[in-house]
Amino acid sequence: MTPASTARTERPSRRAWAFLPFALGAAALVAQAASTTAAIATGLLFFATGIAHGAADEQDGAISRFGLLPAAAYIVSGLAVMTLFLAVPLAGLTMFLALSAWHFARSTEGTWLKGMAFAGIATGGSMLFQFDRTRGVFAALTGAAIPEGWLYIWVVTGALGVAGAVLHLCREPEDHSMWIAVLAVVLLHPVLAVGVLFLVGHAIPVQAKQVQTYGSGAVVSAQAPATIAALAGAGALVLLWRFDLMPLTVLGAAAFGFATPHMLSERLEL
Repeated sequence: MTPASTARTERPSRRAWAFLPFALGAAALVAQAASTTAAIATGLLFFATGIAHGAADEQDGAISRFGLLPAAAYIVSGLAVMTLFLAVPLAGLTMFLALSAWHFARSTEGTWLKGMAFAGIATGGSMLFQFDRTRGVFAALTGAAIPEGWLYIWVVTGALGVAGAVLHLCREPEDHSMWIAVLAVVLLHPVLAVGVLFLVGHAIPVQAKQVQTYGSGAVVSAQAPATIAALAGAGALVLLWRFDLMPLTVLGAAAFGFATPHMLSERLEL
């Protein structure tokens, strides 16, 4: 394939990836306008859609399926973190948010300011703009009232994130993903807002880079088994909760617990 033909195939692919954030933003606004239930369901769907970006072993310039030992270690780690959430919910939630901030900051492409701004918005933006709703979500997931002082730590985190986003957008006003991130936490239900942020600012860029680096065939082959298993497990848990066979606190602990090893196992290369 000549360089010219390669460029012709890459440009449409990049345009397709660039279009996705706007399509997701439009879908989120429709869901928000429909009802709170639709907003929450759409946010959860967005989380499920982004699972694939971390469902393969990506090390040393190659991507492959997880082996049995790494997969078993991931499950054991997820169960351990889930147990922590159930035993001491606030400590577990604090750990999860702190790890999420670190994970988002270091995986966001661009300047350090953009990474820090996105991390602050993702972990504290909804608390800043949707305080009561976000407090309600955390209380429902942990099964306990959340201390006011703890909540305001994340209000400050969100404010710092927004301030960083403003500075970043003054330098790069064409950064559509940052505009979408700020508008999401201002306008949308917290679950939906974080779902949009997760996809637009993290999962989609990572997935796009993986496809451009390894090719779509290699990425699908590597990610398919773990993605299917994760979606099946998540679906089973949601059904158990839906039919009152599992309390929401256990579902929340499982969600946080099995997302955490992905962040803990990431290599510490900066």
